[in-house]
Amino acid sequence: MSQKSLSIDGLNKQSTRVIIGSALALVLWSFYSSLTAAGPWSASAITYTLYVFYWVYAIVKRNPLILRLAIIGTVAGLLELVADHYLVDTIQSLVYPSDEPMLWSSPMYMPFAWSNIIVQLSFIGVLLTHKFGLLKACVVLGIAGGMYIPLYEHLANNAGWWFYHYNTAMVLHAPVYVIICEALISLSLPLVISFSEHQKVLKSLFLGMVLGAWIYISAIIAWNMV
Repeated sequence: MSQKSLSIDGLNKQSTRVIIGSALALVLWSFYSSLTAAGPWSASAITYTLYVFYWVYAIVKRNPLILRLAIIGTVAGLLELVADHYLVDTIQSLVYPSDEPMLWSSPMYMPFAWSNIIVQLSFIGVLLTHKFGLLKACVVLGIAGGMYIPLYEHLANNAGWWFYHYNTAMVLHAPVYVIICEALISLSLPLVISFSEHQKVLKSLFLGMVLGAWIYISAIIAWNMV
């Protein structure tokens, strides 16, 4: 990958190190929380820390790419509450601890947790797009997103963040439909973000709404598939 392509629109070595480093920090914190059965507080702590960090970094460093991703992630994360409600109350598959602050059917931190994941995966999607092209980036990120889910759901279960009823096919602690849903969401990210380049805030807000709707649609498609 050339330095020229890395420097386009906020995609540079520094921002790449920041995103990859923060993604690694999330994984390590999830492992720690799993090993110690830390409970919901640890999910809130890492979520709010990363969310604030991304916004501060985007503004202080004047990084237009991460700023767009943070806007898209925030809007999509808020709309993801609809998908969470579907999983919790409609199909009664997902269960959150009852002793934490809730926003509708989800923990208070959940929209921001989704925003963080979207920022991380979307940035990786941009890297893949510049290296391999849009189609390959969608395929690679979709496969990677689907493969990572069983591990993450296992860690979340042991950490006491959430769990799923065994009312559907499972891989470890991850329902098959969740793996499919996350793969569908991941493969869409490079495409969605490709439309945000060189666009204003309103375009990013709209794309966040599109992505939020796709998260809900993906959950319905995946559940009905299995």
